[in-house]
Amino acid sequence: MFDVLSMPLCLDSGSVFQIKIDLSLVSSVHIQTMNFINKFTCTPPQLGRMITKLRAQNTPPIIDYVRESSNYDNFNEIKDKICTYPCNTFAIKLSTLGVDVSENKCAAQLESLIHYATQMDSTIMIDAEQHDIQDRIEALTDYYMQVSNTEKVVVYKTYQMYKKGANERLMEDLSGKRDYKLGVKLVRGAYVYQDKRLGVLCKNEQETHQQYDQGILDFVSHGTFEDKLLCATHNARSVYLARYYIDHHDLKNIEFAQLLGMCDYMTKDLQSRGYKTYKYLPYGEFRESVPYLLRRVYENYPMIRYLY
Repeated sequence: MFDVLSMPLCLDSGSVFQIKIDLSLVSSVHIQTMNFINKFTCTPPQLGRMITKLRAQNTPPIIDYVRESSNYDNFNEIKDKICTYPCNTFAIKLSTLGVDVSENKCAAQLESLIHYATQMDSTIMIDAEQHDIQDRIEALTDYYMQVSNTEKVVVYKTYQMYKKGANERLMEDLSGKRDYKLGVKLVRGAYVYQDKRLGVLCKNEQETHQQYDQGILDFVSHGTFEDKLLCATHNARSVYLARYYIDHHDLKNIEFAQLLGMCDYMTKDLQSRGYKTYKYLPYGEFRESVPYLLRRVYENYPMIRYLY
């Protein structure tokens, strides 16, 4: 293998310059880039090994196919993983199923995936996404919670607590008359760039933190013992607050989750104290992972700067 790649470059004037590229530098950049990517995501061939590794650490994964374009046959990819890896939790973005193109087709595919998940004793967490399609996502999520969660929580709804009025929407679901179990996944929100320009976000970070922590209290105060809450957060105060309620009310229906490659110390500490804690496990080819990675960099820039 050559250490230097030499190639001619012809200019309009007819002059020819020789460009030399240090292949060792290219290789080094590639290796560092892949190491960074593999810290936060995995490729499809790596998925099975990552699931096994996490479970060996007593860390159940939340498996998420990161491709967000509906121009591909994403349904069969997700169905295959649900059927291949039973007794797991799967996060699904409805943009992946084309909710912005055809709600009817998306609903039919989602219904099939929930059916397969039920057969495989798995759980579906429907992700929240950018605001311009979120109403459609919530309408489908509400419907499939009603029809799927009659005996236990199979489908979770995601609440973005960085949005104005998030607590009111959560309280409507908690306190409303219903004959199904509510699956609640609390997140702060990752679509800051898209949603900020629409004026739907809290006025500052502190207000977001307050809404998130109030959401935990609302669940404890108004949820039933058969409802479930997943606190998807890296915030130490929110984690401590949820732990306080779990311990003082002897609650068994509150769990935690952190992103792959982030806050491993928090995950291990929670596990050591006996709290069920998940790792969010996104997988896909590199080009499919870029939108996810960019959102995480934007959302967690201080932490990533510390890690690297």
